[in-house]
Amino acid sequence: MKNLKYKIFTLSMLLLVAGVSCKKQLDINNDPSKLTPDQVALSGLLPSTIQFTATSFFNVGQYGNSYPQYLAGSNTYEANIDSYNPYGFDNIWESAYRDAMPNLKDMIDRATTAGAPQYAGIGKLLLALNLMQSTDVWGDLPYKNAFKGPSVPSPTYDTQQDIYTTSLKELLDGAIADLQQPVPASTTLQVGSTDLIYAGVIDNWKRAAYGARARYYLHLSVKDPSNAAKAVADANNALNDRTGAFDLQLKYTADKPSPWYTNLGLPAATAKQHRPSYFIVNLMNGTGYYPGLIDPRLPKLFDNNGAATYVGRPVGAISTDPGVSLTNTQITEKTYYAAKTSPVPILTYSEVQFIKAESLLATDKPGAYAAYLEGIRSNMVKLGVATADIDAYTGTGSPLIAKGAANLTITDVMLQKYIAQFLQMETWTDMRRYQYSTTVYPGFKAPLKDLLGANVLVQRGKYPDNEPGRNPNVPQVANQAVKLWLFN
Repeated sequence: MKNLKYKIFTLSMLLLVAGVSCKKQLDINNDPSKLTPDQVALSGLLPSTIQFTATSFFNVGQYGNSYPQYLAGSNTYEANIDSYNPYGFDNIWESAYRDAMPNLKDMIDRATTAGAPQYAGIGKLLLALNLMQSTDVWGDLPYKNAFKGPSVPSPTYDTQQDIYTTSLKELLDGAIADLQQPVPASTTLQVGSTDLIYAGVIDNWKRAAYGARARYYLHLSVKDPSNAAKAVADANNALNDRTGAFDLQLKYTADKPSPWYTNLGLPAATAKQHRPSYFIVNLMNGTGYYPGLIDPRLPKLFDNNGAATYVGRPVGAISTDPGVSLTNTQITEKTYYAAKTSPVPILTYSEVQFIKAESLLATDKPGAYAAYLEGIRSNMVKLGVATADIDAYTGTGSPLIAKGAANLTITDVMLQKYIAQFLQMETWTDMRRYQYSTTVYPGFKAPLKDLLGANVLVQRGKYPDNEPGRNPNVPQVANQAVKLWLFN
């Protein structure tokens, strides 16, 4: 199921590299696997690092979206792909450790040497996002001693605590500092048209960096509640366009389609192994936590082929299990995230608003309530929901949603964030921060078939099956039910 749509970014670049490599094949002091500055400029390295990062975020969702129960299996697939099964995460590891992070580290080093602070800042931001996502999946990881090539073939693993308290902080602080530096006079050192996300608009990158650091502080608020105030401060400087036009995401084209289109949108994509689960569908179809309230995002996210109602698929079930035959909801190319030109989100304005809402809830309920409503509305605007439907769902005539600041609860905030973050694995981190609380996530339960044991909820990814053969320093972890440092 490997679905890497992009490699080093053009055939012409590959041919150029091949030609130069042939000329230098006898130079034993050069690492032939590493491009040198004369082979590719910073402007050529940036798009590949963006593409690798988007692929890394897609891969985590592709393999992990059954954990927060965004997706379940198909009506005919019998392999229990959405059971809590301790399988390897090789594809996710490769997209992060083979592709995204080493190339980003290289770009940062080159940009720092060349005096191109904006390239360095973008690199540090994307590296931080990849590293944060990876440690949220696995915990302890190679980082400080990694990416050094043949000189360090078996890097040691840093603890998750050290990654969070030292490495991620340094990267995010450094990204913001670099992006605030004056733009170099030389056009070769300026970020421009090869920036596939913001086309060289550095203010947007700076706002994305503040948003990423707000996410980081929210994660650490589990350990120290004072980080919530830091998350709010950064959120106030973060992404500020409610349409989603400046979200940190890679947009795809008809000739280079979104990986979600290939994975889910195609009529025969993986035999429709993945379908929306009953948990998310019930949140939106009026039968779950919001009784009688139909969410206008339903037809934007899901396709029920014109049926009167939307019915999601039970999690951890096979085709003969009760309720499976009633499933009528799919993700097709008609839906927002599975069209050819659909984006792969990395960080969104809506998420930033929910970070504010959650972080303010204990100290400023009116502020939390305003951010909560803005998170809902902005997500609906991005998905193309009609203004009248947005107003009806969030207005005073909808007391389940517009319940007033005094009545706002953490359940309201997190359930709406859950919907707005559809297919984004940041939700899995949210759920583990609250330890899958059925108070915070009413109706959430372990899958019908749970290969980790009855009602055991997954806390981490399994290290790739082939990693121990490459690196003897891989930590020994009993199973995926062992909590990460961040959630203890």
